[in-house]
Amino acid sequence: MVEENYEKKKKNPLQNFLKDRLIKYRKIPFIKLIKFSFKSLLKERLFYILNISTIVVSICIGIALAFAKSGSSQVVIFNFYILFFVCCLMFVFILRMIQFFFSKNFEDKTTYIVLTNQVSRTKFFVAQYLLIILICAVNILMSFAVINIFYATFTLFKYDMFILRMTSIYVLYCLIATFFLINFITFLIFMFTLQTTTIICTLLLALSFIANIPMSFIKANEKSYNVQFTNGDIFQLNDIYDAYSLYDHVNEGNIKYPNLSKYVYNYFLSNEMILDEFHNSRNIGLRMQMWKDLGLINASPAVITETNLNLFSKPLRDASVPNTWQKNDKFNIQITLENTFITNEELDDLISKTLDNEIKKILIDFRDFSNSINNHFKNNIQFEKYDLFYDFLFLDTGITDSYLEKINPSEEEMQENKVFYALKKQDVISFYEYEISAQNNDGFKFTNASNLVKKQLNFNLMYTARIIEEYFIKYSSNYIIMSSNAVSKTSGDWNNYEKGRNMMHTLSYFNLYSGLWMVYTKNLGFYNDDIWFSPNSFSKIYLEDQKNLFLGYPEYDIKLTSTNMIEKNTTSSYLKPWYYLAILFAVSSLSFSIALFKFKKFDF
Repeated sequence: MVEENYEKKKKNPLQNFLKDRLIKYRKIPFIKLIKFSFKSLLKERLFYILNISTIVVSICIGIALAFAKSGSSQVVIFNFYILFFVCCLMFVFILRMIQFFFSKNFEDKTTYIVLTNQVSRTKFFVAQYLLIILICAVNILMSFAVINIFYATFTLFKYDMFILRMTSIYVLYCLIATFFLINFITFLIFMFTLQTTTIICTLLLALSFIANIPMSFIKANEKSYNVQFTNGDIFQLNDIYDAYSLYDHVNEGNIKYPNLSKYVYNYFLSNEMILDEFHNSRNIGLRMQMWKDLGLINASPAVITETNLNLFSKPLRDASVPNTWQKNDKFNIQITLENTFITNEELDDLISKTLDNEIKKILIDFRDFSNSINNHFKNNIQFEKYDLFYDFLFLDTGITDSYLEKINPSEEEMQENKVFYALKKQDVISFYEYEISAQNNDGFKFTNASNLVKKQLNFNLMYTARIIEEYFIKYSSNYIIMSSNAVSKTSGDWNNYEKGRNMMHTLSYFNLYSGLWMVYTKNLGFYNDDIWFSPNSFSKIYLEDQKNLFLGYPEYDIKLTSTNMIEKNTTSSYLKPWYYLAILFAVSSLSFSIALFKFKKFDF
């Protein structure tokens, strides 16, 4: 008999703990209930597996972030991680704990009968509920700490504060998401059988990966849409989105080189520069003044000379060129240029002497971009962008300013005034292009003009300025046209666009999963220092490269005024994430209340 009682006691350690530790209290303390529930959970092997998985995955992501080559890569990597962490690890973790506390342990009716005679069911339910939340919170905070520790360690503590911001938003989002999941899955476990709950949760898990697919399909379809304006201009729909999105990025400072970008972009807008008129004399003068205002232009003309140039060919269709000049003749040259750019060394000196803080920030951005673009082209920017030279080639013409002088002319040439020739702008362009890219156009060419062209006519900061101009003029020009002309709703694909967006709006009110992700993506944003133009393109910026296909993002609609003009604040016309938070909080509160009610009525 004694042995039989011993065996019963040995086989029911949970009940033994209950009798030894809890029943002695007339009123069981709340903390004792939590400890009791936690100790029962420690017997679950899956609990350890999931906790270890959280640590291992966090270590891996911390190391991956440390070795990522750019901030945009870090965002992409981390977004996949949070998707896996919330939708896989935490989802399974929460489901398993709720099944353990509110399903599996119900089979041990003796335990619950004893407990419910000692404490109220509400108190016992809340104790287990808070324990689940506490365990999830500990896992999230542990993940946060591990990621940051390993990131800092593997970067030798060269810590990027964006990582801290990103992981902090991750913690807040995970706490909110797990709170909603706990309430909803608890509701399911009391409303349906265990098998049905598992099936529903599996469907929810699948939904988390496809929640944003409808919007992706809509946007993919919109790539072929054209929108016509009343002035006759036709733009692709994506061009409109790019123009208005870039306007926001620049004016909010969410772009690389924010001060320089805002200065150039808004200068183009205020002077209403259109791409088709960008290279006319008026706009060239305005653009030169823009750089003069920063102090980047030399006040005095630059006089450039070179001796013993060996003639390879001369213009055949220009009668003003002396007909006695032949191949292999030797020449001296003088070129006088107005409005030349200062050197890199002079720029450093200018920055140190500039007192105006705003201009100083612009100049620092300009220098940083110049260094970056030169590094990209391996200090051969003149060769890569030689065609950008011509707008800012201000040649002082005249026989005394810019000329060719033949060395050792014949007496006949001296008598006929065929020693000097007044250079024209096209003459400079001809031998410049021949030396840089071997273009065999009609004009002057020399066999030994390398020093003249690649050294003396190589104005490095001028190329930097011209690249910046070409980057922004397309987008600023599009914005000017789009914001000053009405949309023609009867032509193009505008009606198809509106139909697709209206359908998406209807779905978005019910797509709470995607809406919840918007809370995270809206607050995280992007790594702004990597939002910039592709250096190998003439003018292409990728504003959405850091987006994740599976995450929901705020997507604005192009809204029109009563006169069919695009609204200036159209970029804010999207369903705000707080709407989804409010709906989910209401659903979550209702789920919790129903689950508590069901628990109190449960027949033990």
